[in-house]
Amino acid sequence: MKKTLSAATLTLLLFALIGNADTDTTYDLVIEGARVLDPESGLDAVRSIGIHDGKIAALSSEPLSSRKTIDGSGYVVGPGFIDLHAHGGTLLSGRLQAFDGVTTAIEAEVGQLPVAKAYETAAREGRATHYGWTAGWGPARMQVMSGVIADGTMGRFTSALHDNRWTKKANPEQEQQILELVEQSIKQGALGIGLVNGYAPTVSHREILKLSALAARHNVPIMTHQRFWGDSDPGGDIAATQEIISNAITTGAHWYICHLSLATVDVTQPMIHAARNKGARISVEALVSETGSTFLGAEFLAPEVLPYFSRGFKPHDILYYGKPIKDNEELKRLRQKDPAALIFLLHRDSENNLAHRATQRQSFSLPGTILGSDGMPWQDRKGKYIPGAAWPLPEDAWAHPRSQATFTRFLQLWVREWQEFDLMDAFRMGSFNAATSLQDQVPALANKGRIKPGADADLIMFKLDDIKVRADLKNPLPHSLGMHYVIVNGVPLIEHGELNTDVLPGKPVRR
Repeated sequence: MKKTLSAATLTLLLFALIGNADTDTTYDLVIEGARVLDPESGLDAVRSIGIHDGKIAALSSEPLSSRKTIDGSGYVVGPGFIDLHAHGGTLLSGRLQAFDGVTTAIEAEVGQLPVAKAYETAAREGRATHYGWTAGWGPARMQVMSGVIADGTMGRFTSALHDNRWTKKANPEQEQQILELVEQSIKQGALGIGLVNGYAPTVSHREILKLSALAARHNVPIMTHQRFWGDSDPGGDIAATQEIISNAITTGAHWYICHLSLATVDVTQPMIHAARNKGARISVEALVSETGSTFLGAEFLAPEVLPYFSRGFKPHDILYYGKPIKDNEELKRLRQKDPAALIFLLHRDSENNLAHRATQRQSFSLPGTILGSDGMPWQDRKGKYIPGAAWPLPEDAWAHPRSQATFTRFLQLWVREWQEFDLMDAFRMGSFNAATSLQDQVPALANKGRIKPGADADLIMFKLDDIKVRADLKNPLPHSLGMHYVIVNGVPLIEHGELNTDVLPGKPVRR
């Protein structure tokens, strides 16, 4: 019987032929003579990159012809960073993250519901970078337990945080309704399940087990803010990690741990490593920022709970628009008045505390570790969300500096100043590991996080010495400097360090 090649195979063969440097071909865009780093193959050499129709069509040691050529002499080019833990989701957030080198930003931890509506809104408005969502367990619980109808926006979720009915144990009928809502969004193309278990730690283990089984049945990852946090025992990181390992092994689901806790990393990392050796599929994310952030209405920030959270925080460890909260009375009042306020949690200082720096470095050491931002949505000082079409960033805007200064922070500190990692490590943890961790379940990621013919043309170009983080806890507004070019879907979004507001090249990432 005569065999025929599939369209996909023919496309790959075509890219392979073009990639072998047909220097007579004219491309849409060429980056000429840059130092190219590909974390998949280990390539670190001067190359020219030919881009056509949003794809890398050629990788050549010879010059290439193009309608437009970028001189890459003296610059580094690597795959754009893939942030799997980005809560912004708006056009504004994407533009700001582009200055951080991010070309794909996924809301995986909270997720969204209904996910179809989130995708429809993004497509209608346009996005600067690629985008996607998991199916939100938290919004599903709010809808079933609190009557808060999810509308596909983060604002609906954060505005309902203060109503803690959604965090309570569900009866069997309610559990089933929650699972059905999550499953509906999975069928709509959600990238997995977003499980903010840490915001509702008293829900039943049975419900989470059923959720894990649902993830396994649909072959999607379950991305979690784990149930407990800190070094408390019983409870804390160890118990939370044990639950994840148990569910991963018994249901076969792929579990993704958002922001690995630093409090007991010396204990939990060996647990995860051993579980992987036993067949558990567990991915791990580490945050670059050492200062936390969340919404003031989160249940674990209640005065009666705070002493048991993480390392026994006190009210003054919470920064409310840059100022420490004085005492329990003020904390209680502000939680009632402004539950959606973005606050900072004063944790540690890797720049001056070498012991903490060593602990944070260990959090990056587990094979396959993925860098994440946990970037927050942009609000004004009254808690109102900044419109996505706003540009430039309004002076009264507020968010954690990691919302636009995570990957550049890693490049500036961990790579250039401290020399704990090299550029290839940054591209591996910041892009390639994110893509390969999920690509079996989200095939759209199989062409991201690498530089080769056929890969998506999502690229960043910079000089390491030019990278400069400007945002800090007192003034989170200035975007990072140093990204000379940021190319999304083959389109220059940032050119010569300047944002082009006339282009919206972001595309949906869906299953």
